[in-house]
Amino acid sequence: MSDSQTQPETGKSTVSLAPDLSALAVLEQTLEEFIERSGLDTALLFRLNLMLDELITNSVKYSLDKLPEPRLELQLSVEDGFVVARLEDNGPAFDPFTEAPQADTTSELADRPIGGLGVFLTKELSDRYAYQRINQRNCIVIHCRY
Repeated sequence: MSDSQTQPETGKSTVSLAPDLSALAVLEQTLEEFIERSGLDTALLFRLNLMLDELITNSVKYSLDKLPEPRLELQLSVEDGFVVARLEDNGPAFDPFTEAPQADTTSELADRPIGGLGVFLTKELSDRYAYQRINQRNCIVIHCRY
């Protein structure tokens, strides 16, 4: 279940996502509509979906599952040649870009530990990424040039 609000005149879209893995289907639909409405290339859709899918999955599995009233929100906007995705949750403070384990990208696939690739992919596929703790919320912002 989600609550979506779009402001086409400003190129922004905000959606409250369910704090469970059903959010991934809503994410995909929201991204498709946003990319189409903004007239952007679908290659950007796949890149954004991959990064945000991983970040949302991490929030749901490791942060929001322990909260009595979990909240998860995504805002998309077009700003100065970038699509800007802002993902917020009310879980415990956690900066995935500095606190998550580094992904093993050198060992044989069968020998690699599980985890870390989502953050690694976000760092590799985005043009800029940042984390902030604002008003007791984790705020991850990624910029992707279009």
